[in-house]
Amino acid sequence: MSRRRGTAAREICALLAAGLEYWLTIFPRAWLEIRRCRALALAIPDPTLRAHALHKLTVERMNPEAAAFFAVLAPRRRRGALVRLMVDFQVAYDYLDAINEQPDTASLRNGLQLHRALCDVLQSSDGAADAVGDYYRHHPQQDDGGYLRELVDACRAAMCALPCARETAPVLARAIQRCAEAQSRNHAVLVEGDAQLIEWAAAQPDGERYLWWELAAAGISCLAIHALFAAAAGSTTREQAHRIDAAYYPSVCAISALLDSLVDEPGDAVSANHSFVGHYRTRALAERRFGAIAGEARALADMLAGRARHAVILAGIASFYLSAPEARSGRARPAAARTLECLGASTIPMLAVMRWRRGSG
Repeated sequence: MSRRRGTAAREICALLAAGLEYWLTIFPRAWLEIRRCRALALAIPDPTLRAHALHKLTVERMNPEAAAFFAVLAPRRRRGALVRLMVDFQVAYDYLDAINEQPDTASLRNGLQLHRALCDVLQSSDGAADAVGDYYRHHPQQDDGGYLRELVDACRAAMCALPCARETAPVLARAIQRCAEAQSRNHAVLVEGDAQLIEWAAAQPDGERYLWWELAAAGISCLAIHALFAAAAGSTTREQAHRIDAAYYPSVCAISALLDSLVDEPGDAVSANHSFVGHYRTRALAERRFGAIAGEARALADMLAGRARHAVILAGIASFYLSAPEARSGRARPAAARTLECLGASTIPMLAVMRWRRGSG
């Protein structure tokens, strides 16, 4: 019992310290970068692309704010470049999500081409500047005024400023490719069915411990990428980068995307959107699996260097979704409650903060 109290006390202290650092030194930088991205989005010539970009920066503005929270893992002197990298990558990811999920844009060919932008945030091995692709080749709208290219270039410049970019690059490249492929295939379910996504999931590691839609959910999450960005800003070896990726994928990534699907389920039920939680045969099975995955995520986070801050990040990820009103609905409540139970003491105050953020507009 005393050991449990000690762990809880350390987590609360880590939460308070990380919270102060975030609001005082990280959030202001993130806010300025989000505002810069919004100015770029306002200048997009094509009205459809502009509307998608602005919608994401307005309705889902907390996404890049939350991504920037990973900067608490990095040395303070590196956080300027790191926050730009995290915000711009998340803005690009959200924008691609919007323009690839419509019925006339959700083909796998189009998705894979669009999501090359995420892979291009890393310089090629020789640093060639011409590695940026023709992302809109198969897309009905193409004139973004350089918006996506600007986000990619900003990410590249920020990544080059991080001291361990070279050491983490191979692991990051794999994580980004995984995310790009899974997200493209998830969108393609709308027009090409789920067989191609099931095939992708079957080829991933951990297939014996995870159901196919859980691995697909883990694949679309970019949380492992942000954790690796933070690692690139510190003193990180390639072996340590592999350990970070293994800790976040699939468990942390899966519980994040599954919680997102859980709170989106009412809307997904009346739309054509692919629902991960809709694949569970019963609510009881969903509750058990959410608990098992959340418990594994917590155990793996505890094995990383700086584990208290990783625990805070995991609590923040879960709280981000559990703070949504839909998480307290009758259908979602059992799985949400089991997840909360498995994640530790710092989740409760973090949940209160996230509810306040949602309520503050």
